[in-house]
Amino acid sequence: MYNIIIGMNRKCMIMLSIGMDLTIETDNNGIVKKYKSKVADLFEEKLCIYYPLSVADSKPAFLPSGTKVLVNFVGDSSNAYSFESEVIGVQKSTVPLVELILPEEKFFNKIQRREYVRVNAAVHAVFDFPDSGQKFTTLTSDISAGGCAAILPPGVKIRPAESGTVELSIQMGSGEQLQLTFLCEVIRIFSKNRLSLMSLKYIEPSLADQRLLTRFCFEKQLSDRKKGLIGKQE
Repeated sequence: MYNIIIGMNRKCMIMLSIGMDLTIETDNNGIVKKYKSKVADLFEEKLCIYYPLSVADSKPAFLPSGTKVLVNFVGDSSNAYSFESEVIGVQKSTVPLVELILPEEKFFNKIQRREYVRVNAAVHAVFDFPDSGQKFTTLTSDISAGGCAAILPPGVKIRPAESGTVELSIQMGSGEQLQLTFLCEVIRIFSKNRLSLMSLKYIEPSLADQRLLTRFCFEKQLSDRKKGLIGKQE
């Protein structure tokens, strides 16, 4: 069970912002459930969020007053944080909002993340490596907000540590088509399922683009889970 710490003297919250994505966790006797939501409004001692939806099936969550929760979010610095909170009410308006206790900023915990969530996805990609004069179009085999792996077409010769650009064409769950361009560096060349692949990382990507890719990967995970593909990939 989560323990809530409330401070008397509160400084301005600069780590949270309206519209920010949140992951809400509940723990009922060791059974942890996860929900997705967004910040709807901020006050001195409380946080209003849109009604949470289950990560597993997108169904609305019923969180009565007194429910202890763990709130996770990614700040402007791309660092992940969490804090313990409690449901203190529901605003019944045109758009119902759940009210949570907002603890002092010093009780926010930084989450050490080793890597970004990576999903299997065939994303259209255009690569340009000026040093070797290689420019080609291919598909990714997997993708994350920190890098991707892509299929090397026959005849293309790329070496580790080569740098260039990649333009990704991703389609969000809403149907919106986005073109994202990154500076990139090749990490390694390897073979998998009789295909030649290269793994690469993005070089100094913008926070906005990383958030879009994180959202894309999250939506892909949900879609694969619904189709029963999670656990069958690799």
